[in-house]
Parts: sequence; structure tokens; C-alpha cells
Amino acid sequence: MGYDPYCSVEIEFSDMEGLHNLITGCSHAQKTLVVCDRFTTDIWGITEEIENGVEEGILAWVDRCPGNPTQKDIFDALNKVGDLNPTQILAIGGGSTIDLAKAVSAFYYMFKGQEITIPIITEALKNKTYTTPHQFIDIIALPSAAGTGSEVTRFATIWDVDKKAKFSIDCQENYAKKAIVIPDLTLSLPLRLTLSTGLDALSHAMESFWAKPTTYVVKDIALRAIDLIMTYLPQVLKDPKNLELRTAMSRGALLAGMAFAKTRTTACHSISYPITMQYGVEHGLACALSLDAVSKINRDKTVLADDLFDVLEKHGGLKNWLDSTSEGIVDIRLSALGVPREGIDLIVEGTFTKGRMDNNPVDISPEQVKEILISVY
Repeated sequence: MGYDPYCSVEIEFSDMEGLHNLITGCSHAQKTLVVCDRFTTDIWGITEEIENGVEEGILAWVDRCPGNPTQKDIFDALNKVGDLNPTQILAIGGGSTIDLAKAVSAFYYMFKGQEITIPIITEALKNKTYTTPHQFIDIIALPSAAGTGSEVTRFATIWDVDKKAKFSIDCQENYAKKAIVIPDLTLSLPLRLTLSTGLDALSHAMESFWAKPTTYVVKDIALRAIDLIMTYLPQVLKDPKNLELRTAMSRGALLAGMAFAKTRTTACHSISYPITMQYGVEHGLACALSLDAVSKINRDKTVLADDLFDVLEKHGGLKNWLDSTSEGIVDIRLSALGVPREGIDLIVEGTFTKGRMDNNPVDISPEQVKEILISVY
């Protein structure tokens, strides 16, 4: 019998000095691709170090990493890598940046020597041809937000450039070789982004607790993540420059990522996708819209549900906690997030994502989804 470790990603907590040493330590023997938005490298003071590495031919740099990457962003990133033939990727940023790095890892050597087009990338995403044996690039992931957990999962979300679908790159080879968590990187996050990424992490933890493949170990990790996030996210939002609080949130998000890496997400994420795709609502906010309603729908079919609801009640109940935590930042309601009431039916049509909605312990009907969306309008 083979041994399958619970988490195959080496995890390390570090600081800004560690980040600088990581970049300056790159060499010709191990050519490195840096995937990090230039705006953020300027904030963190690492732009010059990266540019020096590029000039020396040690590094290539994908310096544009938009939120919710599309096939076009993959195309642009692959062209930025050029002929470097990197052996590792430093993915420094939020979940979208790490997801873009995973796409480059999956496609760079697969398409090596070929003319790449957006339709070719789209077909590879649809048909999952990236799962055929070929060389992937090792990823060292450095998350800049306490949210997505992408640093410890095998998934990468790619959004259709035509806003018609959501693709997932999902393969064992896309686990990062190492995750380096530097809570200092989260200090510059604005409040709304801190909130939305924190709610994404909360959704990961809660959905992993009730997902069909969940286990007792996953549930224990998820409960700890939920408690950490519900304890510290409100405090971080009141004191965003507090490194100790940011570190606690980073711990919670990391645990949430480890939990849902084993289970994938469920109905809340499935409902969120068309809301983000059609109206640009931040992913974490879109997930949080249905979190309370789905938790109640799932309660009777969730093993150890009382343990989950005990944690939620410890923090005043999920709905009250969501309202008080987001107060003064954003009203987590469809109407306040720019979604027209007449758009609800179209959202319902796009809700039933395979592998997400059918991963929920209770079958949820289109009529129930509509009721949920109306209740949060």
C-alpha cells in the first residue's frame, strides 16, 4: 500500500527578509519565473531585485496578474516566459496570481515549440489535456492574502474570457512544492479585500466540513479554521496593520485550504460562480451570500453538525457575525453588490457546476437557489 501524506506541500512561515533572500538567491543553475503583479512588487520593495535578475538572465517576470485570470491572461503569461525554460516559479500574490502560476506550470512545457492561441488554451482547459504526462514547473507559492488557500491545493480557477464558463485546472502535479506564508504581505490589503478573502477562507472551511468526501480529520481542521477566522477577521478589520492579528488570519486561511484541498467545495461556491462571472462581485463576497442558508439546508445531513453550529453560535451565529463583520465596509446583499433583481433567474441557470453543486450533501433545486438569492437581495 502506498503512503499518501495528508498535505504534500512543505509549509513554512517566514518574513520579508526571507522574501528578499529568496529572490536574490536565484541563480543561472535554477532559472526562475516570478509571477507577481508589478503594483505589489513596488509596495513590497522587491521590484529592483526582480529587474536585476531579469537583466542577468536568471529570471523571467510575469508582472501583470489580474484578478480572476482568463485564457487571455494565460496566453500573455506564457509569452512573457519566452525561452527561459524555468525550473521553478515563485508565485507571489493572491489566489488569482497563484492560479495563473499553476496554469503556466501546466502549459509551458506542454506547448513548448508550438504556436499558442487562446482557442488552443481553451480546448486544453475543456478537455483537460494537461493531465497527459509532461513536465510541470515546480511552484513555490507565497500568498499575499489570507483567503484562497491556493498555496496548498491542486486546483486553479480560470475564468472564461467570454464570461460563459469557469474552468478548473485540477491535477496532482499542480500542488506547490512549497508554500511560504509571510503574513507581512497581507498588511497592505485594503479592508474590502481583507474581508472578501477572509470570507472565501471561511467558505472553504465550512464547505469542507459538510462536503461529501469529508472525514473526521478534515472536520477537526475545518472547525479550527472557522474559529480562527471568526475570531480574528473582525479584529483585523479594526486593526489592519497589526501583524499578530494578520498572522492569526493567515493560519486560519491555511488550515481552511488544507481542509478543502481534500474535499473540494460545494453549493456555496457553485452559486457564487455566475455572480462573480456576470457581475464582477468579489469571489469571497459571492460565496458568503449563500453560506448561512446552505449551512441550514445541510444541517440534518451533516455528521457532527452540532459541533459546527456550536462554533457559529460561539460567535453570535453566522448571519449576525457576517453582518457585524462587514458593517461599514460592504453590505453583503445582491442589491448592494450591483446585481439587478431581474438577473436572479440567469444566475440560477449558471449555478449548477459539476463537481461543486453535486458535492453538496443535500440536493438543492433551482427553486431553492432562487429562494436563497431572493432572501439575500
